[in-house]
Amino acid sequence: MKILHTSDIHIKEYKDDSWRAFESLIKIGSKEKIGFFVISGDLFDEKSSFVKLYPEIRPLLNDADYEFIIIAGNHDEKAFGSEAFLGEKVKIIRNLTEPLEYEKLRFFGFPFRNITSGEVRNNLRKIKELTTNDKVNLLLFHGELLDHSFSGSDFGEEEISYMSVRLSFFDNLNLQYVLAGHFHTNFQVYELDSGGFFVYPGSPISITRKETGRRSVNLFEAGNPPSQYKVNTPYYKKLTLSIYPEDTSSPVAKIKKKIRKSPKEAKFLVSLTGYTEENEEDFHKKIKELEDKHANLEIENRVRGIKQLTEDELFKAFNSKLEKLNPSRKQKIKKLVIKSLLESEE
Repeated sequence: MKILHTSDIHIKEYKDDSWRAFESLIKIGSKEKIGFFVISGDLFDEKSSFVKLYPEIRPLLNDADYEFIIIAGNHDEKAFGSEAFLGEKVKIIRNLTEPLEYEKLRFFGFPFRNITSGEVRNNLRKIKELTTNDKVNLLLFHGELLDHSFSGSDFGEEEISYMSVRLSFFDNLNLQYVLAGHFHTNFQVYELDSGGFFVYPGSPISITRKETGRRSVNLFEAGNPPSQYKVNTPYYKKLTLSIYPEDTSSPVAKIKKKIRKSPKEAKFLVSLTGYTEENEEDFHKKIKELEDKHANLEIENRVRGIKQLTEDELFKAFNSKLEKLNPSRKQKIKKLVIKSLLESEE
């Protein structure tokens, strides 16, 4: 039985980028002939998005030829109340001790709650007597794994910890998979001492500019290890260019070349540093025009005119010391000085 596992889609509006990314994942599910589509929290960015999109999301889910299993995350924890019904093909797990039972699979769900790490551990112990060896036991979970050294950007725009756990919390629970959400940055797999797996699929779309690189979901056969599946959804791609006065190709040409060679889903975050021999105002105007022409391009332009450097009194004094050298030697040393200045700024 194939399972597609994702989380942190953060849909806000009908047909926004996150909605379209979700639609593409649903198509992948059909193409790959999955049995279950698992969402480990934050399908919606907030409760109001769910309320607003309720009429549109229900037919989208129920037109699929497989089942959806969903838990709430910290963003949409209030969206899936007891009366929320998304159709026969959608199961919302609201209680950790009430798993969904299938012929060979048992799905537990631990929806987000604002509780301490110790309370999370105590709650997890409640499922010990509910797991058995005759089925594959899976847990949907939304929270932070303390065994990994995270940065604030790993959780999108979150600044505090949620539902913190350690891998040891899952010891002796007979779980083959912990299908987790909340970690945005990339695909991560951790082995449990029991032989099972703790998996963060990462967000299937770049939610913030801190999440760079092509996105993924976890697509696996129950009983086999988790498997990273790359998807064609919008993502941010960083590009850093250092501009040297002697460059023969223009930064505009370099950026255009990168855009042409990249997938249409890529949104470039370009950082320009260095010095240009062009008039500084003219240079910045060219870069601004390029940025305005490309919706998938954001440029941080920190390039300065070379005259700012060559007219500096310290540089002039240094340059006068080079007068005794032959022209080619002098030029070579000047280039090395400019290059070292650029590298010190990066």
